[in-house]
Amino acid sequence: MWLKTPTGKPVPTSAHNTSSTSVYIAWKPPPPDTILGEFLGYRITYRPRDRNPNDTKEIYIRDSTVESHEILNLEPYTQYKVTVQVFNPEGLGPETTILVMTDEGDYAINSIKFASDAATEDSN
Repeated sequence: MWLKTPTGKPVPTSAHNTSSTSVYIAWKPPPPDTILGEFLGYRITYRPRDRNPNDTKEIYIRDSTVESHEILNLEPYTQYKVTVQVFNPEGLGPETTILVMTDEGDYAINSIKFASDAATEDSN
C-alpha cells in the first residue's frame, strides 16, 4: 500500500475578528476518504495579506477533532491571509485560503490632553 499526502481541503465555515488583535476561524474537515492515512491534525499559516511570504507564521494543531482556532497577537486593522491544511504521516494536503481582517482597535484616548485638563489654577 502506497501512503500519500491528503488530497482533501478543509471547508471554511466562519472567519471573523474577535478584537483588534485576534481573529477566529472555523472549518469542517475534508471527507475521510481524502485523508489517505492517519489523520494527525491541521496546519494553520497566517500573515498580513500584503506582506512577504517570509513573514508567514504557522500553528500545528495535533488533534483531528478540532474544527476552530483563535489566532492572537495580530496587528490592528490588518487583513490577514490564513490557510488551513490537514496532515497525515506523509505530509500536508492542499491549502484552504481564508482572508480575514482584524478590528480597527482602540485609540489611545487616555493620551489625549484636553485644554481644561492641562490648565492649572493659581490658588494664591
